Amino acid sequence: MRLRAWLVSGAMAAAGLLTAQPAMAAQAVVGFYADSGDQCLRGVTEGTLEWVEGPVVRPTVKVDGYLADEASISPCSTDGMYSTATFSAYKGSSLVDSETAKADNGKVALSFALSDPAGVTTIDRVVVQVCRFSSTPVGTSYCGKAAEYKAP
Repeated sequence: MRLRAWLVSGAMAAAGLLTAQPAMAAQAVVGFYADSGDQCLRGVTEGTLEWVEGPVVRPTVKVDGYLADEASISPCSTDGMYSTATFSAYKGSSLVDSETAKADNGKVALSFALSDPAGVTTIDRVVVQVCRFSSTPVGTSYCGKAAEYKAP
């Protein structure tokens, strides 16, 4: 009788393990914004950063949004420059990953993930900066203030 009760309880435990939900990854979403720092706001990036971490999930920050270069109605005339947005992911003071997007007189959708190439290091902050560069070999460039976003 004890053997039968033990087998039944073992079968129930196995069934419970088989129907248990997989470990869910912890997720948190933070809005981001950065601009080129000029009076006309010629370069602007905006969107969300989604931290995804978990015991069986690669630590990642998903970036979704847009980068705009002279895409809004402005009293300023076009200036022959383009905008870049750089997203730098850090763990402490160590750079984990970086991604750069470019827009030239338009709006570009952003959708990518930042993560450690080895898939182990978590990301505790992301720095976003918009810079503008001349479209000709000779010209000027400048950057707006870097915006820093910490993991929630």
